[in-house]
Amino acid sequence: MGIQVSAHHEVFASSTVIDEIKFFRRGDKKYGINFRRHYIVSNIIKELSATPDETKETLLKLPQIFRDTLDAGELESLAILSRRRDLIFCSCDAAAIRTLPFLDLSDRGISAEKLMKDSGLPRKGLKPNHTDEYFISNLKKGQEEKIYSFKTQKQKRRNP
Repeated sequence: MGIQVSAHHEVFASSTVIDEIKFFRRGDKKYGINFRRHYIVSNIIKELSATPDETKETLLKLPQIFRDTLDAGELESLAILSRRRDLIFCSCDAAAIRTLPFLDLSDRGISAEKLMKDSGLPRKGLKPNHTDEYFISNLKKGQEEKIYSFKTQKQKRRNP
């Protein structure tokens, strides 16, 4: 999808994500890949990095459950998104999507399905976690969790 989308949009990935990607699946087969060489060096995808302070600041805004659930690549990507107001975040990971409301970034996320549709790309055979329905459902759950978290914090302050 990255190459196809990059024909229509400027695509960025965090340094940590780039270093995490070692293989991809096509059907039942698993293929090794040097993501940096294939996509970054060839300038198909551009690399961005977050500073340790930006990553820590992002992490501290999240409830403990998300701190324990997000991997390093997702966390760095969210830190970059917090800094770069011109970027949109595409993820198929429920935990990453649910964190967007806690970072006041709900309007800056997009499903793989919507990104493909906006790019004029075919959307046949999408996995369930690539759909707009999945993205919207998890974003809504994140918004509800933020409200619940806010109410719980408020109650704790009243009743120490």
